[in-house]
Amino acid sequence: MTILNEGGNIFKTPEGESATTRIMQADVLPTVEWLEGVTNLELTDNMLGTTGKKETSGDLDLAVDVTKMSKAELEAKLTDYVTTNNMQGIPKEWVRKTGISVHFKTPIKGDDSNGFVQTDFMFGDPDWMKFSLQGGGPNSPYKGMHRHILLSSIAKTKGMKWSANEGLKDRETNELVSNDPNQIAKTLLGQTASPSTLETVESIVNYIKKLPNYDDLVADAVDAFARDGLTLPDNKQVETYQANWMRRMIDSVK
Repeated sequence: MTILNEGGNIFKTPEGESATTRIMQADVLPTVEWLEGVTNLELTDNMLGTTGKKETSGDLDLAVDVTKMSKAELEAKLTDYVTTNNMQGIPKEWVRKTGISVHFKTPIKGDDSNGFVQTDFMFGDPDWMKFSLQGGGPNSPYKGMHRHILLSSIAKTKGMKWSANEGLKDRETNELVSNDPNQIAKTLLGQTASPSTLETVESIVNYIKKLPNYDDLVADAVDAFARDGLTLPDNKQVETYQANWMRRMIDSVK
């Protein structure tokens, strides 16, 4: 198995280098299945962002239903696994907590000889997170954060703001407007929009490019994208991406 550099950044070697690596696409599912056995959690249907969708992944992003297990419980379960199996080093070299996540230095396919990938167990509502935390498409130059930037730009013109963790909120009162993907799509883009309209930067732009207030909708996004050396997709980019996406969908059902 080829070990690739540039994994997650939570776990370090004594020399200060990353203790984890990127994981090949073919190794993602076996590794997640191994984690299911360790944690007794449903994980294979709760992979987030681009996990398992690209040729390699820098880490594994997995949703955990906060009503089924707490961060403290998972931290304890993983720490117990580390100590019971006499894994080298102290537990914090294997298990960490930050924000909404518990991180685990995970043996790829459950075997130390394959190297380690960082797993980020992210706590919340899995259904919401699978909608909210979608990454960029396999061949797209845009990442998940660029989708959030574009949604925030659009929401601002409606007197609202976009929260990846909570949903659509009133800009003045900070009260939740909706965390229903279907309602969010219609509130932001119109009654013919659906959750799939909001999947990627390309799908959003393809929908709003015909609207008379397009320039206002994307104004903040244009500036933010420019700082990353990106522009909004033109028609040709959108059409190419959609054609590639349709081809992948057809191939997947053959």
